Amino acid sequence: MKHHNEDGPPCGHMEGLLNQAADGSSRGLKLWYAINHAARCTGCGNYLRRLRETVGRLHSATKEMPPTDVLNRLEAAIPREEGIPR
Repeated sequence: MKHHNEDGPPCGHMEGLLNQAADGSSRGLKLWYAINHAARCTGCGNYLRRLRETVGRLHSATKEMPPTDVLNRLEAAIPREEGIPR
């Protein structure tokens, strides 16, 4: 089996499994296989690490909503077409 270098994309057959491992939707043997492969393949290991960081940042970003006054100012600045309610 050919493993990719650390800067390249993940192994083609692994991308879906690594995505599922990173977002928490994988369980059991699929999860074990993805993590085991990523531990031996530098490219896939780096890909999984970056995915987990991205998923973590997205979860954090959704928890940190801007203050209401900021949202109101942004909404007021958006031009609206006539007949379309705010």
